Formats: sequence, structure tokens, C-alpha cells
Amino acid sequence: STLFPYTTLFRSTNRAISSSMGGAISRVDTMNRFPKMMQAMGFSADDAKGSVDALAKGIDGLPTALDEVVATTQQLALMNGDLGKSTKLTLALNDAFLASGSSAADASRGLVQFSQMMSTGKVDMQSWKTLMETMPLGLQKTAEAFGFAGSSAKNDLYQALKDGVITFDQFSDKLIELDGGINGFAELARIDRKSTRLNSSHTHRSRM
Repeated sequence: STLFPYTTLFRSTNRAISSSMGGAISRVDTMNRFPKMMQAMGFSADDAKGSVDALAKGIDGLPTALDEVVATTQQLALMNGDLGKSTKLTLALNDAFLASGSSAADASRGLVQFSQMMSTGKVDMQSWKTLMETMPLGLQKTAEAFGFAGSSAKNDLYQALKDGVITFDQFSDKLIELDGGINGFAELARIDRKSTRLNSSHTHRSRM
């Protein structure tokens, strides 16, 4: 039937619009809900509002759902009692994962593992392996910033964290520091995203 392609197109367009509207509603809901939740946990209204605004701005242009970074920030803030630092750390980690070429799903997996290690204040090989899979570039740059070099740099950083030579707090501060500036995680994540979109566009054209 001649109508078949148009019917299929209409259905897929409808699904895309519904999905987009669902995402927008979820985002607004999160923006409203998060400050209330953080206030209930003892943080100020201004700090909570500043945090969610910074998170929304920090993931702009990236394939990251606001719900993901909000959940991680909340978890980290409950552990360290510092909402501002938790917000910056969540964005630094997310950027480091994406700068390393990870998908949004892999970044989410890495965030979970990092949060688990932070909750105990100890690194374990299983969680570290997940970080090595999901943010190899991020870990390499962090290890180098601590003075480790070469192919063993990431393993040396792991050992230093395990032995307590470098604390988890220092590790977190270094990730935040490396997120900004020229060739920082934030910039690299956006470069990687742009090149992914360009490659996808070229692939699509070549199939047409």
C-alpha cells in the first residue's frame, strides 16, 4: 500500500515526539523535586537550587540524563556533606567517562562503582577495573597529574589509593581540577561528542 511508508513514518515521528516530551517533563520534575529533597536532608534552598542548575548546565550538549547526575550528586553529598563539591565531582566524573569514549550507559555504570568505593573510602580491584574500562583516558590523566607515568600509571594510582598514600578526597579534588581548562575533561567530552555526531552523520549519508 502507498500509505504504508507514511503510516510508519507517522508512528515513528509520534514515538519520537512522545519520548522527547516525556524527557522534558521528567527533567522539569527533577529540577523541582531535587531542591526539596536536598532541603529535607539539611542543605539550604539556595545551595540545592544552585546544584541542580549547575548539573543541568554541566550536561548540556551531552548524552547524559539529568536524573543520573542528580542521583549521583545526592548520594555523594550524603557521604561527604558537601553539596557544592559533590556537584562538581559528579560533573567531572561524567565528563571523564564521556571524554574516554564511554556511552551514557557505561558512564552511569562507572558512576555507580565510584560511589560505592567512596562510600567505603577504599578502592577494590573489581570497581577499579570498571573505572579502567569506562574512563581509561580520565584515569591516565589523573594518574599523570599525581606524578605517575607510562603504561603502569593507572595501576600505580590504584596502589597509592589502596595504601592510603593518596586519599579518596585528594583523588576527588584532582578529578575536579582536571575537569576544567584547556583539554580538561569537560572540553574533551564535548569534542568526543561532536566527532561521534559527525561520524554518525557521515555513516547515515553513505547509506542513503
